[in-house]
Amino acid sequence: MGNISEIIKAQLDAVSLRQLRLIAGVADSHGLQAYLVGGAIRDAMLGLPVGDIDITIVGLTPEFPQYAARALGGKVVSGSQFNTFALSASGRRIDLAMTRHETYAHPGALPTVAPGTMRQDLARRDFTINAMAASISESSFGDLLDPFSGKFDLESSIIRSLHDVSFQDDATRILRAARYAVRLGFTLESETECLIRRDGARLDTISAARVHHEFARVLQESRAVGILELLHRISALRAIHPALTLNEWTLNALRRAEQSLSDDKPALLLSILACEMDAGERKAFIGRLGMGARWAKVVCDTGLAQARAQHDLSVDALSHSEIHTRLRLLDESAILGCALSGGDSLAAQRMKLYLNELRHIKPILNGKDILALGVPQGPRIGELLNDLLTARLDQNLKTREDEMKFVAARL
Repeated sequence: MGNISEIIKAQLDAVSLRQLRLIAGVADSHGLQAYLVGGAIRDAMLGLPVGDIDITIVGLTPEFPQYAARALGGKVVSGSQFNTFALSASGRRIDLAMTRHETYAHPGALPTVAPGTMRQDLARRDFTINAMAASISESSFGDLLDPFSGKFDLESSIIRSLHDVSFQDDATRILRAARYAVRLGFTLESETECLIRRDGARLDTISAARVHHEFARVLQESRAVGILELLHRISALRAIHPALTLNEWTLNALRRAEQSLSDDKPALLLSILACEMDAGERKAFIGRLGMGARWAKVVCDTGLAQARAQHDLSVDALSHSEIHTRLRLLDESAILGCALSGGDSLAAQRMKLYLNELRHIKPILNGKDILALGVPQGPRIGELLNDLLTARLDQNLKTREDEMKFVAARL
């Protein structure tokens, strides 16, 4: 099916090429065939930087990973029930696996694995563009195996599933299809899109941990909003959770978030997605994705930020110190998500004021300064520092002398 040795040499750096040669040498010495597979082939053929190095060994033996690690001057850092291994060498990670055949006992189940041929190994993968392999053995370096026309689909810029029960076997492939399509600028092949729409409800069969893993990878993408749009269009967002949907207001907020300078874009996008949910829906959303403490706090604090920044009918206006008190313990990504979703509303203005100004205001004096004024060690120092912060927020104290006078008056 052709040879892509020149492409591999052009797209992989010198360290990766050397590691491929060393592993292939070990395989050759044991009478085994080694292949570079999956995303590395896809990205190399597209002229993209190659990140993950995945190598498949036909007839992988239990001892082979140790031999390979020794040749690389590295070590085996992990292994799995599926006879896959991770090696670490020269600051790089290399994944080794045996050629295997997979069957699924029921939709959403982890696969039952057995040794297989190279064709069977490629046939178990998600999409044709990821079902190619290239030999790295010295005598056949670069010889391409492409039994499912992945090269043609790369050239045609389409995402095509390998068989018509692919998304029934593993519905997380739906999220991966959207990620690859948007990241690469590809389109979903028409029959593949029909299969996704047919089998989207199968996402219910996937464990919370696996859904969380795939959804987190969506939010980590540089074009995450485009992926969310595509997932919405093919009805996959609602399949993850019924309240997870996009209206025009939410979509505009997501686009603003993607252009922001936030240090944690995934958390910010998550907050915006949770803005339209009520308390019960947020709780269910947290459970469905099996969220850890940080993400759960972002989702919960999104609701709290909305409530605490709303107009309070019991007062004419909220002081700066009251806004600070209401928001200071909440996750900042949650506050920003609500602010971006709120447009020009009074609540959004308050949240932006907090994020842009109020949260940065601190007293100049510290506990030692208060002690020096004759206040004994104890809770009174904390009370005075809190009063001082309130005064800086509301009374515009600017200098150290202003603060000294304020504390003296309180004493």
